[in-house]
Amino acid sequence: MGKKKKLIRFKENKTFEKLFEPVALDLIKQDHEYKGKWQSEYFKSSGRLVLELGCGYGEYTVGQAKLLPNDCFIGIDIKGARLNLGVKEIEEAKMSNACFIRTQVEMIPHIFSNEIDEIWLTFPDPRPDRARRRLTYPLFLDRYKKVLKTNGTICLKTDSKELYDYTCNLIDSLNYKTIEKTDDLYNSPLLEKIPFIQTKYEKRFLAEGKPICFLRFSLHP
Repeated sequence: MGKKKKLIRFKENKTFEKLFEPVALDLIKQDHEYKGKWQSEYFKSSGRLVLELGCGYGEYTVGQAKLLPNDCFIGIDIKGARLNLGVKEIEEAKMSNACFIRTQVEMIPHIFSNEIDEIWLTFPDPRPDRARRRLTYPLFLDRYKKVLKTNGTICLKTDSKELYDYTCNLIDSLNYKTIEKTDDLYNSPLLEKIPFIQTKYEKRFLAEGKPICFLRFSLHP
């Protein structure tokens, strides 16, 4: 994407009501105004609250919000030019059960407080040479504990068998609970149990013949 196009999207982002762009230093000084109150004060809903981390263009966040109108969905990513597309879609459709936040994943304990029912990690960067940056690395799991409800779950969807195996082994070593898993989702009965949403990356991986891995787990035994 060219620099001019990015600047246009960044400017447009300032006009969206469904996009929050908190400054990291401000969050460190004072937690987000809706922390612990997203359902009661922002969405004004009693449905589930679902968070997608590293949501990119927001395809999964928007897709789930359309399929499950009684639940609420928040997508998080640091790349504003990508978020622009997802925010634009929910605003044009006047959807009241979704929004986006432009921030680093590291900031989520300053934005949420044990109120998330489910976290989705959809095709995150597998970071083959930098395990500490993987979104399933222990430091990130510790952050998720601070925002998930006690019975909250985490879903990982990936084309990377290495990331899938790493996460499965880590969950076992930390005595967390694996709820369901498969290293070939499209040849598994689990496909019928999760929202049928395909991001552009997933479509590309499937066209290349790559199996898709899926893991749902809890950070409690």
